[in-house]
Amino acid sequence: MSHSFLTAKAEVRPAGHKGMGIFATSAIAAGETLAGFGGTVCDKATFSAMPEFRQIHAIQIDDELYMVGPEVPDPADMANHSCEPNAGIVGNILLAAMVDIAVGDEICFDYAMCDAADYDEFICACAAPTCRKVVTSADWGRPELQTRYRGWMSSYLQRRIDNMNTATSRAEVE
Repeated sequence: MSHSFLTAKAEVRPAGHKGMGIFATSAIAAGETLAGFGGTVCDKATFSAMPEFRQIHAIQIDDELYMVGPEVPDPADMANHSCEPNAGIVGNILLAAMVDIAVGDEICFDYAMCDAADYDEFICACAAPTCRKVVTSADWGRPELQTRYRGWMSSYLQRRIDNMNTATSRAEVE
């Protein structure tokens, strides 16, 4: 039994140096739900004790909570990072098309849309013209990414951004 959802319009296949990836097998319209990540919710201490292969296929859903997929990753868990994504996060566990996606395109999202913990920092090899070269747990805080991904950030990160903006506005008034 699968713990996650992957649209019937996509399949998992080799993605070159990135290992496996998700690719469109049919045209996908902007706004369509592509994947839903499932698994077990665990706290930071439990998550930190898990092997790396489990951590890299997890998604952070709150400051101290993680959705960890099964021991054998589900197809949805194969969504790779890109600094120029065609998919974004809706809520905390859904992945949706930000733009129309053509047959054969790899479906990718920017991990800055959901991760604020250092469990999955790495040298980026997405080769996008705007590649950041290194993906870090602080990327979500970059103003240009917050603007670019407005509406595509996980709900917990959007709350964090909104709280920071509210605190800044209050400080400016005082």
